[in-house]
Amino acid sequence: MEKQRKNILTKTLFFVILISLSLLVIRVIDLQGFQGEFFANISHRNRQFRTEIPAERGIFFDRYGDPLVVNQREYFKLLNPTALYPEKKPLTKEAAMSLQVEDPFAVHYVLQRKYLRPFSLAHTLGYISSVTAEDLQNNSQLQTTDSLGRLGLEVFFDDLVRGKKGFREFEINALGKKIGESEAVVPVVGRSLKTTLDPYLSTVAWRAMGDKTGSVVILDADTGKVLTLLSTPSFNSNLFTPSNIEEEQKNKWDELRSALVDEKKLFFNRAVSGAYPPGSIFKLVTALAGLESEAFDTTTVVDDQGTLEEGIYRYANWYYTQYGRVEGNISLSRAIARSNDIFFYKAAEWTGVDALVQQAEQMGFGKLTGLEVSGEKAGLVPSPSWKEKTIGERWYLGNTFHLGIGQGDLLVTPLQQAQMIQVFGNGGKICKPSILEEETQADCSSIGVKEENIRAIQEGMVGACSSGGTAYPFFPWNQEQGVILGGDQEGVVDHISANKLIEEGMIACKTGTAEFGGADERGYRKTHAWFAMTVGGVKDLVGEQQQVLGEDTSSKSFMIDDQPEGDRDLISEKEKWLQKINSSSFPDKIVIVVLVESDEEEPFREGSRDASPVALEVWNWMMGK
Repeated sequence: MEKQRKNILTKTLFFVILISLSLLVIRVIDLQGFQGEFFANISHRNRQFRTEIPAERGIFFDRYGDPLVVNQREYFKLLNPTALYPEKKPLTKEAAMSLQVEDPFAVHYVLQRKYLRPFSLAHTLGYISSVTAEDLQNNSQLQTTDSLGRLGLEVFFDDLVRGKKGFREFEINALGKKIGESEAVVPVVGRSLKTTLDPYLSTVAWRAMGDKTGSVVILDADTGKVLTLLSTPSFNSNLFTPSNIEEEQKNKWDELRSALVDEKKLFFNRAVSGAYPPGSIFKLVTALAGLESEAFDTTTVVDDQGTLEEGIYRYANWYYTQYGRVEGNISLSRAIARSNDIFFYKAAEWTGVDALVQQAEQMGFGKLTGLEVSGEKAGLVPSPSWKEKTIGERWYLGNTFHLGIGQGDLLVTPLQQAQMIQVFGNGGKICKPSILEEETQADCSSIGVKEENIRAIQEGMVGACSSGGTAYPFFPWNQEQGVILGGDQEGVVDHISANKLIEEGMIACKTGTAEFGGADERGYRKTHAWFAMTVGGVKDLVGEQQQVLGEDTSSKSFMIDDQPEGDRDLISEKEKWLQKINSSSFPDKIVIVVLVESDEEEPFREGSRDASPVALEVWNWMMGK
């Protein structure tokens, strides 16, 4: 019995050893024959260490070919260059170049994005920042070391300008030290893009706005190309660029935190994302819709006695509300110049809501312009069907009155206002706004209205910026130009068409004061201020100033101006601008639109008082006044 148990134990042990040896052989065969390459690669990677070489983002250039942003290298000395994660010490560029010759492995750099107009172009260019957890979830191709564009052109063209990182691969020994470079891939620079932006005008517009909240848009009236797309208050786009100086970085973080929580919403791009009632500037649309539908003509007269009564409701003219005065009999041209509400109440009634809506949409309201920036809003053109569907009420005549003068539920962006105004600057074309300079022609098309109707409205717009109109800050300019063009001592020119006057440098404009929100205890609503103008002959007017310039430095190499944007001397800026224009080009016709928002300090903004002086300051700078 004992012998039998020993035999069983021996056999069991034999089979266990046999099975173990068999499994071991099978495992060896698996490792060598089937997974050998896999583990060889792991072993190889354990002897390799890869460091990234950052890729330069593409540059955005202005209309004159100069950079609006640059990529600057910030250099470091690796104190223990053979270590996988060495300590770093900041270096000057000169010291880095010298050390690069002696010990190339000891030099490291990172790229810093620097914006040369960090306030006036902050919303248009945008900024870059490190990827977030949300970014990584949304895009599996991103890495934690990547940076992405935020806002403006930086985000719109991020895929184009980002570039592709390179790397350096090192062999490492058993102690985890670099022993040599085994491979290197050069990074691919991102694509650079030329824009239509004029940084000089943008800075002047930003300075002209001061502490006002709002927007300034400047377009080429013939092409729709954007020269300035300003939103204020702005932020410093260089705050997102880290600094290796501890105190400087602390100050940046403090300033950035303040900007992010500022109740004025510094990062909100009011030029394309802000939707506001257009106020009296919309009367130009009402005028065109009425003329085109033949609801009235240039000889039609309305008797303004201060108010218009419709049932139990009274609709007043601003002139009567503010000053207790009336215009009496008034026709279209004078009604535009005086921004007469009574005329346009009746004009809207005669024209009808359907024609008003159709004309508004034809001129770009209620839809995206397609500009190459992020966050654009379409605004709103209300209609009877919209009101019934959204609010559950039918459309009343009072709604038509309000629509006719740019009030009620109608909402537009400053960019849309500029796009509409260009129609009266170029004689009836609407152009797709663009910031990108391209070889192809501008995307423009006729809105299909009669030339004489455009001319009739232009006449009223010239009158608005002339003596007796509403835009009093521009009276001296139009008077002076009128005399030059052969008018009387008051600058009145009767023998030249309004379109010709505009082409020769007289300003056609429209003011607007837009009510919004609920009424206060006195029945008043807060108001935003609008001003819109178009003018031609700009190249010739600017050219007259170039004769007083001395040495032409336009061909000299571009030098980065590190002076803070708010401290730049606008006289020096003007000289540089004239030299750039002399060697490049500038639009012959432009559009300037200014929005100044209501605020707690000034709840009742007014177009001629608050918005037109901003445009005048920009125009005077251009004209050397």
